[in-house]
Amino acid sequence: MENSVRNAASLISSPVERRLFEEYGAIFATTAKPPPVILFADSAEVEAFQASLSIGSALFGDYEIALQAEALEALVAAASVIVKQGRSITARAADAGGRTYEDTLKLWTRNVTRGLEHWEDVGRMSRDRTDSIRGLNPADQVASILSLEENEQLFFGTFFDKSILYSVAVPGASQHLAMLAFDVAEYTDRDVESVLARHGWYRTVMHDLPHFTYLGHTERRLPDLGLHRIERTYTERMYDFWTPCLDRL
Repeated sequence: MENSVRNAASLISSPVERRLFEEYGAIFATTAKPPPVILFADSAEVEAFQASLSIGSALFGDYEIALQAEALEALVAAASVIVKQGRSITARAADAGGRTYEDTLKLWTRNVTRGLEHWEDVGRMSRDRTDSIRGLNPADQVASILSLEENEQLFFGTFFDKSILYSVAVPGASQHLAMLAFDVAEYTDRDVESVLARHGWYRTVMHDLPHFTYLGHTERRLPDLGLHRIERTYTERMYDFWTPCLDRL
């Protein structure tokens, strides 16, 4: 059976998973190997999945990047094309490609800790409440933080005015765990975007402009797989994102 967002929607088992599927679910349309779950429970599950993959690595700028072999091959091909145009495709940071569960948990915990300190300092949360949230296991903490944002407008994004999902991925849900995401240093270059798309790489995470995901399909195939294109303007420029269209599934 062909991978598609439509097929993967059956994995949704809770409101939290539905929210995460809306954010990151485009990955289930990949021609490579998608994750078996919407949210990995812990590092053991991530390690078992990554051990099942065919993984390769290559140098992109200053950093050696590991990805699923099919995705890496397409990215190397795209980089070869863009070099001939006098441009480049390089990694934005050392963790621009595949990541471990611990990598994503560290980023999540950073924002949660800052947010709890902020809301306690401004008197919106008590010490007992923030301590209770700090002590939760990651899955329960994710549910708690998303609930605080939705129901009490206590946001954990970088500037405390938007959702934490604008700033970091949920541990266990990041597309980097599937070794199918790459953060591009030249993300504002339209020619880079075009070449990446011709090689199956697209933006799929709203608000994360450098982040591209390997889907492996031509653009005209994406709607048939349960995705729709959303356009957003950032700093006076329009960007396209391919995201799940759950209302039509």
